[in-house]
Amino acid sequence: MNRRIRPWGLALVGSLLLHAGLFGGLRWQLPHSGSPPELPSLAVELVAAPPPPPAVKPPAPVPSPAQASPPRALPPDPVIKPVPLAKPAGEPVPAAIPVAEVASEPVAEAVLADVTNDPPADVADRAAVEPVPPPLNPLPPRLDLRYRLRYGLASGEQTLVWVNQGERYTLSSVAVATGLAGVFYRGQFAQISRGRITSGGLQPEDFWDQRGDKRSRASFDAAQGLIVLEPDSGAPRRFSYQGTVQDALSLFFQFALTAPPSGRQLEYRVFNGKKLRDYRYDVLGEAVLDTRLGVLRTLHLVRSGSGDGRFEIWLAIDRHYLPVRIRRSDESDSDMELSIQSITP
Repeated sequence: MNRRIRPWGLALVGSLLLHAGLFGGLRWQLPHSGSPPELPSLAVELVAAPPPPPAVKPPAPVPSPAQASPPRALPPDPVIKPVPLAKPAGEPVPAAIPVAEVASEPVAEAVLADVTNDPPADVADRAAVEPVPPPLNPLPPRLDLRYRLRYGLASGEQTLVWVNQGERYTLSSVAVATGLAGVFYRGQFAQISRGRITSGGLQPEDFWDQRGDKRSRASFDAAQGLIVLEPDSGAPRRFSYQGTVQDALSLFFQFALTAPPSGRQLEYRVFNGKKLRDYRYDVLGEAVLDTRLGVLRTLHLVRSGSGDGRFEIWLAIDRHYLPVRIRRSDESDSDMELSIQSITP
């Protein structure tokens, strides 16, 4: 009796054959005519396993940021502080200028001391020792003084004009013979002094001297301490000096600007048009003079120990300490005297 094969049975048989072909490495071929081919024989050989690779030393562990050594400390950043500066006249300056201050550097203290307008210790000590000159006496912008001149038996007139323009001054003097003396003494004796007005008084820069037909000029260089005289004839002459110096004309108004003196003796270096001399003046005190301007209180000064003859001057206390009488005896014992006639204004 034939059994009927069910479909599901065929499916099961097919599945088993498929798995056997895939995992068993069997090759299915269609049958050929003749004997079947011989299958290759399988040989199995045991081989020693290869030695394990040498152990590799693991790299040194990288320290974490917390374990790393701290870096070398750097110097602190400079602290910026505003330091006020003094405002120069006529030039706008910011309210503050930043200045670097490094606490570890001693040089910064010196820089700050300089920038803050604080004078160094040695300068402050010198300022404390050196006396500050007193303020100068005020003078009008222009003054015209007229004198009666007497020189031996001759007589004449002399005018003295002061002009002040800011820090500059000009002094001019002209003397002429009058009357019978004008017949024998012709020409004029003129002098001009120009220069600066400083806190200590007058600082001449140029001095002209004319006596008849002879003229000369002297130039003053205060920075170099040098006077160069260009005479009417001959080579120029040079005079060196230290400190301050006056000429024969500026000396009169130097007295007026700085009177009354603080001491009983004054010393001046004066260029008289030919030579540079050191003069000493004794302050004798007050004296009353009867003049064309009336009775005047004056300060009497006398030059002593100069070897250039006697020189006296009276300064009117109530008239800007202007010279109202001058008496001089020269090397030939000839007396010269100036007496005030008028002062304008």
